[in-house]
Amino acid sequence: MESAIDKAHDYLTTKFCQPAIWFDSFFVDDRIEDDAQAATVVRLYNDFSYYEKEGFQYKANLNARLNLPGVTKKLKLILDSTGEDDPFGFIKSLGDDNERDIGLRYDWYAKDRVSFNIKANFKPKVEARWRYTYPISDRTVTRLTQKLYQEKKVTGESTEFDIEHAFSEEFVGRWSAVAQYETRDNGWEFGSSATLYQYINNKQAISYQASIYGVDEPYHYVKKASISATYRQNFARDWLFFAITPEYRWSKEDEFSERINQIVFTFTLEVLFQNV
Repeated sequence: MESAIDKAHDYLTTKFCQPAIWFDSFFVDDRIEDDAQAATVVRLYNDFSYYEKEGFQYKANLNARLNLPGVTKKLKLILDSTGEDDPFGFIKSLGDDNERDIGLRYDWYAKDRVSFNIKANFKPKVEARWRYTYPISDRTVTRLTQKLYQEKKVTGESTEFDIEHAFSEEFVGRWSAVAQYETRDNGWEFGSSATLYQYINNKQAISYQASIYGVDEPYHYVKKASISATYRQNFARDWLFFAITPEYRWSKEDEFSERINQIVFTFTLEVLFQNV
């Protein structure tokens, strides 16, 4: 098959068996970006969203992971305008206060099933991330990711667990669970998502997702939940993509506000450069 499958084959040959590798590459999931030492990825994309309650919203985004010329390929410059590194990024919307990130990441170790890196930015914040991937079979893979970080006076940790299963050549499922704790007033945060990826051809794919996110302070409640489907297509050039996402979202900002139920439609136009 063409370049995307070739890249997946090369990655599988040198790393480990991972049935979701093509979908992670096509949807630009950070699981492939974080563990590919020589990877350079630049994403420029515009989100146009219509919220049933708030109306239209627009956001321009820039995400990049760049190898620095003249130095080891283990060192990368990180530019992130959308908070993609947030373990709860799967439930975030355009109007949320996403953290912007400019810093350096050093991919200390990445071999077989284990990877470890250290990242520092200008907030200042220092983060260490360890990931272990274990293939249960040629169709099922589990992944454990542990992060520890220090940001000014806040110490935090997050634990992420994924399990992926390839039902066939066209369908791959992933279930993810996240728990995070910080030494500030928000205490524990929990999230979970279930995603089904459908392969159509080398230029088209669909992801179906259900997500939930909750907190335990100031009291236990589900803060956000959503169900959505994303159709993503490569068109005109190898580096041009568009995506259409219809979503139904439930959200509650705090204990005093009413829960908002609304439909959201998002159209995304993206320019993608990657060397994975």
